[in-house]
Amino acid sequence: MGSSEEFAGLWKYISDWQNVFRHFDRDRSGSIEGAELAEALRSFGYNLSPPLLGLIEHKYASEPVAGYGPPPGITFDRFVRACVAVKTLTEAFQRVDTDRDGWVQINYEQFMSIVLSAP
Repeated sequence: MGSSEEFAGLWKYISDWQNVFRHFDRDRSGSIEGAELAEALRSFGYNLSPPLLGLIEHKYASEPVAGYGPPPGITFDRFVRACVAVKTLTEAFQRVDTDRDGWVQINYEQFMSIVLSAP
């Protein structure tokens, strides 16, 4: 594959993510918060509890800076990282949830391996 085709593929991938971000940034603040985050993740098939959504928002939100810097909430780059982390951790959980009941029994080594391999 030539470099121009690779670049075009990467550009489309980034553009698709930007379109998703813009779609869910309903108030056009430049960041996604609370209900916007829940709706975005739900659209990807992740129906997370309010406490989990709060953890994600806290982990990936920009720190508020008076007068300058990114807006409060989750900016585009952090939104992509958050979505990739949720997807990666969900897939890792599903690999060990062999009977698909939402419960797993894993040892410390397996747990650390899953968490440390996440983005």
